[in-house]
Amino acid sequence: MFRKFTDVKTNYSNTTFENIQEVINHIKDNSRPELKKINKLRVLKKGQPEFDLIKSQLPIILWNFTTDGGRKIMNSLKSTGYIYYDIDNNTDFQFNKDYFTAHWRSVSGTGYGCLIKVSGVDKNNFKEAFTDIAKQLGIPFDYKAGDIVRANILSYDPNIYYNPNAHSFDCTCYSSTNSEDIEENLHSINKDKLFNSYVWNGEKCPIQYDNLQEKISAKERAYDENGVCDLKDDKLYYSRAVIPKTIQIGTRNRILSSIAIRILALNPELPDYRLTKFISKVNNSCCTIPMEDDEIKTICSTVLRKRHNLIPLNNEKRRFLFDPQKEFQKGEKQRLAITYLNKCRGERIKQVISHAFSDLLNECRRFKIKDILEMTKVSQTTINKHLPLILMEEYKNEVEDIQQFFNAKKQMQKLLNSYK
Repeated sequence: MFRKFTDVKTNYSNTTFENIQEVINHIKDNSRPELKKINKLRVLKKGQPEFDLIKSQLPIILWNFTTDGGRKIMNSLKSTGYIYYDIDNNTDFQFNKDYFTAHWRSVSGTGYGCLIKVSGVDKNNFKEAFTDIAKQLGIPFDYKAGDIVRANILSYDPNIYYNPNAHSFDCTCYSSTNSEDIEENLHSINKDKLFNSYVWNGEKCPIQYDNLQEKISAKERAYDENGVCDLKDDKLYYSRAVIPKTIQIGTRNRILSSIAIRILALNPELPDYRLTKFISKVNNSCCTIPMEDDEIKTICSTVLRKRHNLIPLNNEKRRFLFDPQKEFQKGEKQRLAITYLNKCRGERIKQVISHAFSDLLNECRRFKIKDILEMTKVSQTTINKHLPLILMEEYKNEVEDIQQFFNAKKQMQKLLNSYK
């Protein structure tokens, strides 16, 4: 699903394209009401007041992530399955049709917009995926343009290229971490003292916003010499209540009900009136236009009738745990997590290269590094980095035998020498 907005000044929208085909059809539709403005824009020069005025009046789309209707990062929900790139002031770029799902003339007519199909992209690894894919395909890009909620004007191009069977880049190997993924003791709610200090009984017992510590205590874990327990694929799943800083009209009832359910599930002994008081505080603090008191009471009454059937449902996961007996400096957990993730990514890429090399050998034909590059879709620099170790670890006693197939004797010797 792709979110469409009336223009760049619009911050909320209920209009969507349900799939990529709908957007493709829209871009080549010559009956669009804004087509006259787009054609006029294309005869003007960038920077002219009229150019900027027309541009600000055209509809826009969020290509990278779906949202709940807003345009901010906090509104983002999940990847659309595509990454968007702008190719500015370049009409000579050569597109490899196997790797581009779509490309079309930009709204100014001086460049292109294009889409790459991806999987495994989330908010935390988007930047790395954005940069690495661009480098692999030779796409000229602006690092600052890699934004999950970056808006782009919906252009017009009757000759738009579309390949629904284009290659999809698997991005699960990219880093996927942030402070919430590695910090054990942060409340999953925002850091607003108004909520983190909220109590519900005379003993000043704080409301529990997650059951992370409980899940950690029940998890079998072993810390390494750095005080890190990397759970890898056996991630720890837990429940947490998420309270947005801003709740827009149209989502208030749904979001406040969801918060009430989650809070009550995590705090089964919470008195009825305390839940109502807490949701009222969220309403007054977070809703752009707060709901009436009677509406809040109705929401809470509905949730409270189900209280005996509520259980904390897992909606979060954590890969890294840290030894509570070890003192970590500020930022140290973040740096350790990134180091472990990059190491894991390197091992996965090395395995991909190793499998490609083995498959090419099994074909009993001559091949070169460019053939490995074509199979793996990783950069030649990355192949040159891992291949020497692969040759030494897996083919140490067979180097001379495989040279008749790996038609790169000088390259092989250079790689082996770099390893030594």
